[in-house]
Amino acid sequence: MEEKDSKISEADLAAAFKPEKEKKSKSPKDKKKVISIIVFAIGIATLITGVVFLIMNLVAKPGLQDGEYLVSAKQWILDDSANCDSEANCESGQVAWRFTEIGKGILTTNNHLNDYDFIWAIEDGKLKIETNWLYKLENEYQYDLDQRNGFLTLHEGDKDIKFVADFATE
Repeated sequence: MEEKDSKISEADLAAAFKPEKEKKSKSPKDKKKVISIIVFAIGIATLITGVVFLIMNLVAKPGLQDGEYLVSAKQWILDDSANCDSEANCESGQVAWRFTEIGKGILTTNNHLNDYDFIWAIEDGKLKIETNWLYKLENEYQYDLDQRNGFLTLHEGDKDIKFVADFATE
């Protein structure tokens, strides 16, 4: 019997008692747990982002309505720089609209030598103006109001008329 025992080496014994290697693939429970944790983390991140945007919207200063913004400027000066051939030939403020209050205003075409009253309204995205000039004029414009940069662009057919806000105080 001793001969059989002598054929087993210590390395063989160590190999026999060595634990089996772990399986490379995870069990289905482990996969579901990892997926659940990832979905939970994405949900928490989305919730935090939503709360941040909600707080920012609640704290943000509301913008002015279009009519209030038109009145807040001292006057709106026609940006006629495209028709200027030199800086000396380009007089600022030749045509200016002053929206004095909601629904009323003053128009000049010659630096306030002659002023004309007008009434105005904003309806359905259109600026409607009725001017008491030499005769009564009624105009209706599609408009874009860029409050960030102080531009009022009126669209009349294929022609665009651009005014620049003057917020100077006297």
